[in-house]
Amino acid sequence: MMFRALLVLLATFALNGCSASQQGWAGWFEENDAAVPGQQVQVPPSSGLEYRPDSRDIETVQAERQASTPPSSDRGYRDPIRSGFSPAQTHKRLNDYASQLAMSLMDNATRLTHQDLVGVASFVRLNRSLQETTVLGNQLSEYLIAELQTFGLSVIDFKLANGLNVTPYGDLALSRDGVDLAKQVAMDHIVTGTLIEDARGVRVNARIIAVDNRQIVASATLYIPAFMVTSLNQQAAPAP
Repeated sequence: MMFRALLVLLATFALNGCSASQQGWAGWFEENDAAVPGQQVQVPPSSGLEYRPDSRDIETVQAERQASTPPSSDRGYRDPIRSGFSPAQTHKRLNDYASQLAMSLMDNATRLTHQDLVGVASFVRLNRSLQETTVLGNQLSEYLIAELQTFGLSVIDFKLANGLNVTPYGDLALSRDGVDLAKQVAMDHIVTGTLIEDARGVRVNARIIAVDNRQIVASATLYIPAFMVTSLNQQAAPAP
């Protein structure tokens, strides 16, 4: 009798335990349903703290906006391959290109001695007349006088007048008047060349020519970008 009562008591306890266990699992799933994706999650109350950007954050945002802003329609995009590169500032000068051109000429020179008298003429546009020079052509020839002398050539200046012209503005020894220039100028070689212009710049073709037989004893080519030529034209333009 006691044994039967004990079995009934154990059975009742087992049934109640299973029931409690099932209720516990069900409650756990109900409490964690909010963690399932797609369902609303309980957000804790705000702490009252708010982030305010400082000046560095503002400058960073402004710089990013300027970098992402496309160029204005009035300027548009200029292809450097077609229109040439135009830097805001450059350390290059025309005498740097003249030095490079003189070096190339002397590297290719044949039958040219230090005793030969060399005159430097202006570079002209490669057109039908071959009589049209530019600011670039005149300044390049002036720089070449000094650059070729550094290689030991005997360079002469055929623009020297027959006499010294004293004026209120200065004492003038050079002239472009053919009558005032010396009629007998002994030259063995002449440095000259042509200019081929395009949208990107100017191609300079230089050569040293023997006067007696017109043989080319040296030749060189050089490309000068458009921004350098433009700066020369702006400097030579008369003031309004």
